[in-house]
Amino acid sequence: MWFEERLQNSDNSCGNVILISGQAGVGKSATIYAIACHLGVEVQEWRTPTPTIWQEHLHNSNSGIQYMSKLEEFENFVERTSKYGLISSSITRVSPSPIILLIDDLPVVNGKVSYGRLHKCLHLLLQSVRLPTAILINDCGRSESPEHRSRYWEELQLSLQDAGACKVAFNPITVNSIKRVLSKICRSERCELSLEQIDVLAKASGGDIRHAITSLQYFCLKPDPMHSLSDPVLQENGSIHLDDEVSLPFGKDATLSLFHALGKFLHNKRETGNLVTSDRGAILLKEKFARSPLKMDAPELVLSQAHGQASLVADFLHENVLDFVNEEAIEDAGVIGTYLSDTDLLLAPRVGTLSRSFEADNVLQSAAASVAVRGVLFGNTCPVSSRWHAIRRPALWQIDQSLWHNKCRMLNQRRDARISLCLSDLSVLATELKPVLNWLGHRVHDVKPHEVLNKANFAEDEYHGLRLDDKDDKIDDDDDEIEDW
Repeated sequence: MWFEERLQNSDNSCGNVILISGQAGVGKSATIYAIACHLGVEVQEWRTPTPTIWQEHLHNSNSGIQYMSKLEEFENFVERTSKYGLISSSITRVSPSPIILLIDDLPVVNGKVSYGRLHKCLHLLLQSVRLPTAILINDCGRSESPEHRSRYWEELQLSLQDAGACKVAFNPITVNSIKRVLSKICRSERCELSLEQIDVLAKASGGDIRHAITSLQYFCLKPDPMHSLSDPVLQENGSIHLDDEVSLPFGKDATLSLFHALGKFLHNKRETGNLVTSDRGAILLKEKFARSPLKMDAPELVLSQAHGQASLVADFLHENVLDFVNEEAIEDAGVIGTYLSDTDLLLAPRVGTLSRSFEADNVLQSAAASVAVRGVLFGNTCPVSSRWHAIRRPALWQIDQSLWHNKCRMLNQRRDARISLCLSDLSVLATELKPVLNWLGHRVHDVKPHEVLNKANFAEDEYHGLRLDDKDDKIDDDDDEIEDW
């Protein structure tokens, strides 16, 4: 066993770190404490300091106490541990018990600089620590965290593994295992729950055993009699009714990956035989506007579960929607294109707006995403048969990247040519200045661009300084020729 080997070879300063990854609530820290209890060793845990609130920061600043970030405190802890080690709390005994160092909560970092500091700090711990050290890392899905942050954690784990750390991955707890645990708790606590209710609690936990037990505790609380009269979740017999399609009020938020959500929108699976001809009997719809019910939740709910940005969803739909439309459904493609064009209009940057409200931007983003998704679902009346489709990366991204590089190159050319800042419009640089510089390039090889422009500006100043009579005198009929550009 890894911990037994490291406890026996306590003098070795290499390979004493183990990475334990897995989603929250799968028993990572509980496993460490169980192993320590079995081996008869002591666990000393690094606990992230309490966050400093703003009022406390102001009070400490007025008192002369310098603020220290959680990352700095973790760096100091690692430095002290690498130099002096840890002292057992059982030092009064004749033979102090061995120690296992548990780091359960790493500091939250944002940006490459902070990530580099944490990376360097963990490498120092890996190279210098002489105690068996377990570092717990919670794996968040890509739909739950930004892509760059998840990529940072993946790179960090790979880097530590390459440096000699061992890694163990915990899988999510299965639904059957959670059901057995909940049933055992119900029997010991004498809670009257049906098998269906236990099954729903287990499925809603998403593999998180801690969350399942917490949900069971909330579920077994006796509701307020006055509140139960108006609570639609309670049935007439006083028991709580659980529905798979509706998340529990104390349940875990369901998440989807972006590609899973895109698959729901593009495949457009619907019920067969039932057309929705009215909206709860209030508005009658014509036959061409009637659609069968969707085999999924509301599009806005799916978008919120996927945490998808409106521009990202619109770009993927633009690129891939025609692969899911029947080749003969030209009108459907036109309708979908109209809705996607409206989405682009909503997402277009506002020119001349100095300040915008974040609330207005959020509403605009939500409306644009809803228009794009519902437009695709409504317009695709003849979807292709369900089969495996590869979702392509939007070609617009490459175009935007090339456009950005061209803009940077033109700005560099303007800087090298020492052009005045009055030509700040990139369209003027691209349509007027750049063709002139290219035309002059093969005629003045020995003259730098800024000298050509200075001569041109000087000639223009002389021209504007002349009187009309002087202009007429300087015109030579022999030089009145047009040269092809």
